[in-house]
Amino acid sequence: MSEFSLTAVFPSLPRTTRGSPVVLGTNPAGDKIQYCNGNSVYTIPLDTRSTADIYTEHTHPTTVAKTSPSGFYCASGDTQGNVRIWDTTQATHILKHTIPVFSGMVKDIAWDAESKRIAAVGEGRERFGHVFLLDTTTSNGSLTGQSRTMNSVDFKPTRPFRIVSGADDNSVAIFEGPPFKFKSTFHHHSKFVQSTRYSPDGTLFASCGSDGLVILYNGVDGEKIGVLEDTKGTAHSGTVFALSWSPDGSRIATASADKTVKIWDVSSKTLEKTIVMGTKIEDQQLGVLWTKAHLVSVSANGFLNFLNPDEGSVVDRRQGHNKGITALTKSQDSKSIYSADAEGHITSWDVSTGESNRSSPHTTMITGIQKSSTSGDLYTVSWDDTLKITFGASTKSFTLPSQPLSLAVADDMALVACYKHVAVLPCGAGAVKELPIDFHSNCIAYSVEKGLVAVGGKDAKVHLYKISGDGDLEVAKVIEHGAEITSVSFSDNGEFLVATDLSRKVIPYSVSSDFAVASPNSWTFHTAKIQSVSWSPDNRRLATGSLDNSVIVWDMEKPGEHPVIIKGAHAMSSVNAVLWLDSQTVVSAGQDSNIKIWNVPV
Repeated sequence: MSEFSLTAVFPSLPRTTRGSPVVLGTNPAGDKIQYCNGNSVYTIPLDTRSTADIYTEHTHPTTVAKTSPSGFYCASGDTQGNVRIWDTTQATHILKHTIPVFSGMVKDIAWDAESKRIAAVGEGRERFGHVFLLDTTTSNGSLTGQSRTMNSVDFKPTRPFRIVSGADDNSVAIFEGPPFKFKSTFHHHSKFVQSTRYSPDGTLFASCGSDGLVILYNGVDGEKIGVLEDTKGTAHSGTVFALSWSPDGSRIATASADKTVKIWDVSSKTLEKTIVMGTKIEDQQLGVLWTKAHLVSVSANGFLNFLNPDEGSVVDRRQGHNKGITALTKSQDSKSIYSADAEGHITSWDVSTGESNRSSPHTTMITGIQKSSTSGDLYTVSWDDTLKITFGASTKSFTLPSQPLSLAVADDMALVACYKHVAVLPCGAGAVKELPIDFHSNCIAYSVEKGLVAVGGKDAKVHLYKISGDGDLEVAKVIEHGAEITSVSFSDNGEFLVATDLSRKVIPYSVSSDFAVASPNSWTFHTAKIQSVSWSPDNRRLATGSLDNSVIVWDMEKPGEHPVIIKGAHAMSSVNAVLWLDSQTVVSAGQDSNIKIWNVPV
């Protein structure tokens, strides 16, 4: 039996919430960054785009992750106040401890320089911060003295150890230890304090907040040393969500809602560079991290920006998705993948490099995406009840008669399965032809070779139609299933039609044998609803993606044999779309916003 291997991952972007900072983590070498989305923690290398280490053991949405200075462990927090400490050296990420720190969201985590102590802060009822020992998880002092949610925490990297924190009561607090106890608070900010960070040598720390201020303090006793400000008397004209020290401690980068990242010289307290990230709300900067290798910021839309602090420029921008991916298609030469998501965004990916480019033709969930093999135009349908054709920089939009659920395109004829209609847009037509149906449709497939259209319905039937050149449909046959049809697809040569249903069955039919079932055995290996099905270009194999997190590859030439099961292809996530790039390469996309490329040899 052939095995499979994972050849590339195009990872999700960080989850962002408008008006909330994104806290990034890094590793000791500084060549990777860590961030959260959904129940996952992502560790991604900065020098390549097509790999990622994804930790998926949290049962609640993750919020922040930090790797210890030793590099052996990662501590990650979630929305319910749990911190999980897990091994970073093994692919299995063995869990060392789980600690319920407080009753609300964990907003920041810090390790001490010895990798022995961990501080976590956030939203609690009884307390907003906790410091504990890695080995025993016992308390190592108390982080009290601030009266509202604590947003940020950091350890002084040198002895004598200190902890600093920033909170929604507009204060910065300093704690001395170990064991750590409250020393004093500072009220230099007039609004929420968003981030507090120590310099690499521990002589200084800095705080930034919603008042646009960035303040420098003595690292031991917290005495105010100065402020970073431009000509207007503040550092930024909007909330400063994050700050990060350069590895040598001579400069600070700050990220703000005013859509800029600024580079400051610490010794002279002067502004060196202002990097303007854009003009739209999604260009607000929610996070920044200066690692040994790169300076990276996070935009409000989740994009990761790689910045050159010396030139004040954006070197690179990683785009993609941070909400569930709903549909996939590819270019004719299989060198590009196009993915669509639940917020109306489309990302094009270069398969070989992972380079990405995002556009947003729709405002709500896209339910179908197809690249025309003849014109190269991109067709999309969305819950905004439109069909859009994108060619180059221009877009044509067509209104649909009811909610679209699926799309099929071939020879520049577009067919849309709508809730109560089949909508047909013949090549070059100026208007959509609306054909009412007497059932609720779920999915649609079109075979040019046979001139056939298959529509799968909630009525547990596959409705087959003959289609004429001007887009008229005539009922040809109805195939009955035992449950609601979830996906349909014709093989490229038109010889086979496959239908999947809610009872987890995958049934291939032979078109020329009057749709006789083409496999001797019942194909029901999925354990939950099948979301998507796709034929390999050689018309031999099928891939299915399911709510059960798995991708299964079926072989028409060995229909009685056990299929290849990629179990947990998207851990803790539904597989929403599958696609073949060539006869041995399957692409899967999930609710986890990840795209994975699999090699499945025959």
